[in-house]
Amino acid sequence: MTETFSDYLDTVLNALNEAVFVYDQNLEIRHFNQAAEKITGHRRQDVVGKTCVTLFDSNLCLNNCSLCSMARKGPVKGRLSFDSPFIRKDGVRRQGRFQTGLLRREKDGTAEVVVALTDISEIVDLREQLKSGHSFQNLVGKSHLMRDLFQTIKNLAAFDTTALIQGESGTGKELVARAIHCESPRAAEKFIVVNCAAFSDNLLESELFGHAKGAFTGASHDRIGRFEESHGGTVFLDEIGEVDPRVQVKLLRVIQEKEIERVGSNQVRKVDLRIIAATNKNLEQEVKSGRFREDLYYRLNVVPLHLPPLRDRREDIPELARHFLARWTAANNKTISRLSSAALGALIDYDWPGNVRELENAIEHACVKCSGETLDLDALPTRIPRRPAARNGKRRNTLTREKISQALAQSGNNQTRAAQILDVHRITLWRQMKRFGLPG
Repeated sequence: MTETFSDYLDTVLNALNEAVFVYDQNLEIRHFNQAAEKITGHRRQDVVGKTCVTLFDSNLCLNNCSLCSMARKGPVKGRLSFDSPFIRKDGVRRQGRFQTGLLRREKDGTAEVVVALTDISEIVDLREQLKSGHSFQNLVGKSHLMRDLFQTIKNLAAFDTTALIQGESGTGKELVARAIHCESPRAAEKFIVVNCAAFSDNLLESELFGHAKGAFTGASHDRIGRFEESHGGTVFLDEIGEVDPRVQVKLLRVIQEKEIERVGSNQVRKVDLRIIAATNKNLEQEVKSGRFREDLYYRLNVVPLHLPPLRDRREDIPELARHFLARWTAANNKTISRLSSAALGALIDYDWPGNVRELENAIEHACVKCSGETLDLDALPTRIPRRPAARNGKRRNTLTREKISQALAQSGNNQTRAAQILDVHRITLWRQMKRFGLPG
């Protein structure tokens, strides 16, 4: 069977890593390569013959975008490059770079538009992080606690040292582990997460070390474990405090000797990996009570990282809230431009027992309820007090610009000391300084 020019063109386009599609002056898609299927989530057979609006949310197009204009120009040669958001078939909003050109068929003079689409979402996110200066590898914060953490991650990432991350639930332990991996020489290799609390003792052993055929009922074939799978990369063991003592012994060998044995096999296998562990338990207390091996604890705790609860870094709450707001609205194509001062004040005054995870969920809740462009107090979850009571039963001080200036002068511009002089929380002082435009 003779290959047509259309078949030939499809073969050429499928060899490219970029998403490429071609459509005619009627805006009907004629060619759609395999990379386009991967990037947009649409199948070729579902879009060929359909108009280009099939690929993109109508709110972003409305038959009046730059691509449509180029298609209608006729046989004039030209090129166009622009960045624009696009919506994948699964509803996820991404940022794309479009490179287009106008093709002219010599026989009949008709024109077709060829479009190369590159997903630049990660690049855009990185630019935003650099612009704000308050985020690092998806960790957001400008408090001294977070700045110290960012520096520790950078120092730690350069070496293969085992790290133990401790902190309350919802403080972002997995994000910190991922940041260490992404800053390390192993960044191009796999980062594998294992939640140790999600498996029974026997299943966890098989999950981590793999098993040989016939090792137990149902083991019908050999299976590699997560340690072998992550060869060259990093394994993050979350909830390490839940691991059974028998498995703890095997973990110690992995850390010390970089060796594993699959369940049901006595063959020793070398693995090249880095281990990062995390827990919300007090492992020192677990060691004293005999529930956690002391030697494993010290092997894991070479460089301890303690993540502060959100209530201890309240100055990061506005930045985090805006970050989650921007991320949710971008993903859901909804316009909410800001948080009201009342909503922000309530967020800062709340104690956040669920930490950053709870804050993210609260912002999502509020975004769903919000009907305007400003996220206000009434959209927040009801568990967040609308009119916070005075701390420790004290009457709130009425702060003026003069009082704050005097306290800052008396304390040598030490905000913590100034807050003590004024008998208010340091965050209350910070908020009032922002209100009066005083330098912080």
